[in-house]
Amino acid sequence: MKIVLYGAGKRGRSIYNFLKSQGLERHIYGFCDKDAKEIDIIDNKKVWYLEELKEKDLVYCITIADRNKREEIRKFLSNKQCIEFGDLANIFHLDKIKFNRDFCAFYHLESMEDYFQSAETTLEVFWDPTSIFYKMFQRLDKTNIVELACGRGRHIPQIIDKAGNIMLVDILEKNIDICKKRFGKYSNIKYYKNSGNDLKELDSNSYTSLYSYDAMVHFELIDIYFYLLEIYRVLSPGGKALLHHSNYHADYKAGFGTAPQGRSFMSKKCFAYLSYRVGFNVLEQQIIDWGTDKKLDCVTLIEKPF
Repeated sequence: MKIVLYGAGKRGRSIYNFLKSQGLERHIYGFCDKDAKEIDIIDNKKVWYLEELKEKDLVYCITIADRNKREEIRKFLSNKQCIEFGDLANIFHLDKIKFNRDFCAFYHLESMEDYFQSAETTLEVFWDPTSIFYKMFQRLDKTNIVELACGRGRHIPQIIDKAGNIMLVDILEKNIDICKKRFGKYSNIKYYKNSGNDLKELDSNSYTSLYSYDAMVHFELIDIYFYLLEIYRVLSPGGKALLHHSNYHADYKAGFGTAPQGRSFMSKKCFAYLSYRVGFNVLEQQIIDWGTDKKLDCVTLIEKPF
């Protein structure tokens, strides 16, 4: 099968580099892009105009994130075979959940350096006293707190003087190493690189609270379910979790490779359902905008019953 990646911009190149890291680049015939003349070649792969592609057995993987633009591209491609990023896992006979999770991690390592730097200066959305995050965060018992998907630790300076013991958890070894260097002088912070859907090294009934900001929005729904099971296990009775997650449910195929701002398929009601089924009481939920995307996300506060 010859696969053409439609879109040779940042996301398209990242998808290609991810496939190359998995040893799958031989299946990529090339790229297709309206700016083919300016780009021409990427890693010895030709960037074509659509009109130049005459072979009939090509499969087009649309790498554009905007849903409306993807639909326009599908119409533009007419009768040609089109697939989503997630469908590549089926083609290569790979676990689709792990495939998307691994791409999310890869993308953060390859392309998010600028984001992590800028994120350090745009914390008001979380920590301004008027923000919904801040108001809900005040309801957490910070005696023994976990930050899930801590990234480079941008939130820690906001809570270091307000918390007792802090456990930082992240799937990326690089992020954990950076946090260790950044907060090495603090004896009340511990670190844990996890697998991406469990907290198996954390003791049961041991933590008074857990929070996750600007990370779970990218988690697969199934991974969120397993995380909720683990969060319920590690929290002490009466412990609360404050979780910022996706509210994007317009496309069930949504994933980090193609959804708006990399959001996963999730909704406010679905998250409440999963939390309830695990055993939590749902205390509060607030749908929020994220940048220019209206009602894209949700913030949920849940509690483990006594």
